[in-house]
Amino acid sequence: MKTEYESNYTISYTEVNQELELGLTNTIDIVQSIATDYFTSFGSDNKTVKDKSNALWVLSKTKVHFDKLPKWRYFVLGKSYTTKVKPIRIEMETIFKDEKDEILFGARQEVCAIDLETRKIDTIHYPKDMGIRKAVDQESYSKLNEIFSEKDFVYEQKIYSTDIDYSKHTNNASYVRFISNLLSCDFLDKNQITDFEIHYLSETIEGQILKIYKKERTQEMEILIKENDREIIRAILKYKLKNS
Repeated sequence: MKTEYESNYTISYTEVNQELELGLTNTIDIVQSIATDYFTSFGSDNKTVKDKSNALWVLSKTKVHFDKLPKWRYFVLGKSYTTKVKPIRIEMETIFKDEKDEILFGARQEVCAIDLETRKIDTIHYPKDMGIRKAVDQESYSKLNEIFSEKDFVYEQKIYSTDIDYSKHTNNASYVRFISNLLSCDFLDKNQITDFEIHYLSETIEGQILKIYKKERTQEMEILIKENDREIIRAILKYKLKNS
């Protein structure tokens, strides 16, 4: 069975920030897009899974490492493939390269299937003969267990209809946009994001109010998003000074 899926992109003006570099939220959008196309290529996209089994694939973790940020009009080749099949989870990776075949950035993801009635995890519609490739990123996911207090609170965010996706819950990229709002233009002028990791812990729906917390350390920040006392998202962002 074919083990990977490829797709070409040209970075558009609407996907870049004030430095004409691909923004963090738009990076996650592109990763989600090619991952969805990859699942569609072997008949296991969310529409098919929902229609056949009343279930959906959901992300539990995404980990992105940037070697170089593509800019406006850059050609990008994306390639997705499976790296591990577990009893209740699938691990995959998507690598993005430039015209010289040099890696720009890569994303590891962990996904599982959720039954929409029971909300229990199950493995469905994933080919048993799927080819497995070794991941480029061999590092473990981070243990995000920072303790936050109200002094770390930054702002509140209401969930609107534009944040809701096919699952009827908040889109994964919306959470990344809420996190991106923590980064000022001055920060982006001076710093380059090198790594971003997000763990999806629970779901939210339209109308709920989220509280976003941030704790900064040397060249990294850890983030918590809560809905009342319920943890929704934990994330960590690492960066370096530009031209360093």
